[in-house]
Amino acid sequence: MQHVMNTSEISNEIRKLCVIERLNIITDVWDEIKESKALEPISDEEKRLLLSRLADYRANPQSATDWTELKKEVYDKCKQKLCQIL
Repeated sequence: MQHVMNTSEISNEIRKLCVIERLNIITDVWDEIKESKALEPISDEEKRLLLSRLADYRANPQSATDWTELKKEVYDKCKQKLCQIL
């Protein structure tokens, strides 16, 4: 009988991956969510958190980091570390 992992086990296994692999998973999941037409409703607590973060961003938009820039920065750092190892 095949074992089916629960979300906690999946998260633990993902944490074992290198940063680039985790970023690829994040990107794939985000793209799938973005394309999904059936988004789950969010709780009042999640709404408050999102509104708080949005207010922080609107008060200080220059503090935000563009996803493309952040991803490139992380990839570059990983590439440097990989080159040091090899």
